Amino acid sequence: MRISSLIFVVFVYLISGFSFADELINQEVNLLQSIADESEKGADGRVIVGDDPDWLFLRSELSHVAKGRFWEKNWKDVSVAGEDPLPIFLSLNEKLKSLGVQFVYVPVPPKISIYPDKLTKRISPKDKIINAGPFLDKLRMGGIKVIDIEPLLIKERRSNGSQSYCMTDSHPSPWTCELIAEQVAQEIRGHDWAEDFSKKSKLNFIRSQSIKLGIKGDLIPDEDRDDWKSESLEVVRAGIRGEVGIESVSPDDSASPVIVLGDSHTLIFHEGGDMLMTRAGTVDHLQEKIGFKVFLAASRGSSSQALRQIYKGPGFWKGKKVLVWISSVRELTQERRWLKLPRLPR
Repeated sequence: MRISSLIFVVFVYLISGFSFADELINQEVNLLQSIADESEKGADGRVIVGDDPDWLFLRSELSHVAKGRFWEKNWKDVSVAGEDPLPIFLSLNEKLKSLGVQFVYVPVPPKISIYPDKLTKRISPKDKIINAGPFLDKLRMGGIKVIDIEPLLIKERRSNGSQSYCMTDSHPSPWTCELIAEQVAQEIRGHDWAEDFSKKSKLNFIRSQSIKLGIKGDLIPDEDRDDWKSESLEVVRAGIRGEVGIESVSPDDSASPVIVLGDSHTLIFHEGGDMLMTRAGTVDHLQEKIGFKVFLAASRGSSSQALRQIYKGPGFWKGKKVLVWISSVRELTQERRWLKLPRLPR
């Protein structure tokens, strides 16, 4: 391209308010949308096989990312529920604030945002995939504490040999569960109420040595599961010392000052069964790091529906200090029905 033509193109982008970075992002959004649309026609529209065939992706996460700057668009067009969740979050925050409870929100980014090159070789890990940063800023402006782990995960795609997402599962790895726990614990430790509650706790939490765990994740098609090679993960468990190894500590203390609310990201590696393991989830590590039990309100399908579990009377809210909401960021556009506010006491 001749220099004069290049100058003209740059001028056009400048006066139109766009940049080359914007155009690259738009191209990537269009590419991701085409991949999402094509996968919907396949035998299992829920799952997308990456260019790296060992990596599987959840189509709804890809659909979310392919919305681009969803916060700038008509919510009836970009949201499955057809509504903006911002007022719901802000209204909940106002009710919690009136009870003296801090609202902490932890959005878990899509796997595609951290490992785009595993989905398609046409996107490099160095490319800037669109993220929810500007929407999260709106939450912060409304007084909600937001813990954005995406920059940390991008920086540490692998740390000490551990990857941050499972290859064949729709959830992050045990390493990321512990990272989330540490980020949340930093918001809790140091407060007088937290130190007092920890001292009153009769539980002596410990951590295990790192062990190897072989998993076959929830994205592997049923017809391929028997022949699929297990992926190996590094796992550290947290709990109390038992007669044989570490015993789990159920996060069911209704008197705890800390509520953890969320979707399956609060259950993975904690609940066992199809959640793959026990004693190695975010709540397990959080309890070990703060020294006392929390109250977990979780729903596998939707963190919004987990609000039903905190429909409690004034006695439940006595002494509550923090509500931590942990859920996939894709819920912002893929949630089917936002549950309206719980009947919190006045």
